[in-house]
Amino acid sequence: MNSRHVILAPDFLSDLFELYQYVAVKDGKQRARELVEKIEKNARDLQDFPERGHQLPELAAMGIQDIQEIVVSPYRILYKMQGESVHILACIDSHRDLEQALIRRSL
Repeated sequence: MNSRHVILAPDFLSDLFELYQYVAVKDGKQRARELVEKIEKNARDLQDFPERGHQLPELAAMGIQDIQEIVVSPYRILYKMQGESVHILACIDSHRDLEQALIRRSL
């Protein structure tokens, strides 16, 4: 098995920071830390199993087929593979409109 290099994009890290802040206020710092760690672990695990994700139907309909996702319910981890690297692009709440969430980014 060939491991790929995982790159955490600034938008993804910003998403995790915002998520931590939100959950810490709502459910406490311990719960926030556990959730962020779980999401980051799943993202990093893509180094060994990048094929476990799937294309996003919303983006495929717009002709964007190189971005995939895995779900850590209710969050969607968006990523794309480039050569031997896996670029973790964003972490978005599945309750949000994906198109609107991506407008503020250049994915």
